[in-house]
This record gives sequence, structure tokens and C-alpha cells, in this order.
Amino acid sequence: MATKMNIIVVGAGKLGFYLAKNLIEKGYKVTVIDQSKVQCEKIANALDIRVFCADGTRIETLAMASAGKCDVFIATTDRDEDNLVACEIAKKQFKVGRTVAKANQHSNIDLMKRLGIDIVVDEAQIITELIEHEIDTSNVQLIADIGNSKAVINEYQIPLEWSLSGKKVSELEIPQECVLVYLKRNGIFMIPRGNTVIMGGDEIIALAVGSAGRKLKKLFGL
Repeated sequence: MATKMNIIVVGAGKLGFYLAKNLIEKGYKVTVIDQSKVQCEKIANALDIRVFCADGTRIETLAMASAGKCDVFIATTDRDEDNLVACEIAKKQFKVGRTVAKANQHSNIDLMKRLGIDIVVDEAQIITELIEHEIDTSNVQLIADIGNSKAVINEYQIPLEWSLSGKKVSELEIPQECVLVYLKRNGIFMIPRGNTVIMGGDEIIALAVGSAGRKLKKLFGL
């Protein structure tokens, strides 16, 4: 990307840490805010980013973290009230264009949306998706979550010893809820068609809805 997007994450718990780590790997500029000295030290030692040990629901804290230059503001604390207040301050005081909050209580989702948070994600939904996508594997990488829908875009690294290597797309049992977006082989990109042969070692980008991603992962031997 030509210009690094600035993202502030309030909350340095497991979700905040994982989120910050992945955003950095994708080339974003990330700042983390948390009141816990222990959590701040942990994330500061593990990641090369700015960390503020302060209250993310206070205007002076967000000003110190340059919230006015922030493109996306994400609140992932274990208190819905704190996530709501932090996002409201970011939106109203610092004119942040995009706010995202974790809802620890499912019953608070609608309220948080009505009060102006752009994207509200359910903690239970997050945990379920992390399990479904098996984030600890290096062969499947979540690239994008399509809004608040059940559609996601994943990258699949097909094993060299894949048992179906050499089969055409039309010969594979691709789930109906999946679309193969593109294929990369030896640095060359191509759009998969029905007669395209899939080989072990290929990288596949695919859009999947619901549980179709898991079916496609199984098909690719992952």
C-alpha cells in the first residue's frame, strides 16, 4: 500500500494482541492502548509498535495517541461500556472515519450500533470464527471478513503432496457457496476456470460463505 493506514487498538488482551500482530504483518501502522502495565509490557516486548499504558476512554489519552490521525479505531476491552465510550470519543471528538467494537454481551450489539459504532462484533462470534478458521495453521490465512455477513476471503496453501493434484476445477467437489477468485503458481497469477488444473503447491484465494470455507479446506487436504 502506498500509505500506511493508521489503526488504534484499545485493549491489549488476547484478542487485541492477536489483532495488532496481524495488522502489523499486513503493513498497517498500529498503536495499542491499555491500562494494564503487564499487558502493555508484554505487547511492547513482542511487537515493534507504540503502546500507551493509559485509559482509552479518556480524551487526553486518545489525543496523546494521535487519534486525530487515525483511520480505524478498534475497542476490544472486556467492558462493553468502555468499548462504547472509547469509540464515541474517537468518532465525535477526533472524527475517526471507522470505529469497530467488541461486544462482550450479545444483548448490547443493537444498542452499540444505534449509538454510532460502525461495526460491532460479538465475542462469541469471534471465538467461533477463530475455531472454524483454525488460525494456528500456516496453510489457511483469513484475508478479509465481508462486512457483517458470513462471507470471508481466505488464502489456501495447497500441500505439495495433495492427493488430488492434477485435477481440473470442474472435477473437484467445490462447495456451491465458494468462488475461487484466483490461483498463484510459481509467481504467476491466473483466474481459475472449469478447465484449470489445480496442482500441489498452488496458492488459492477463495470467497466462502458460512461453513463452505471448512469444506474447501478439507478438499484441499488442509
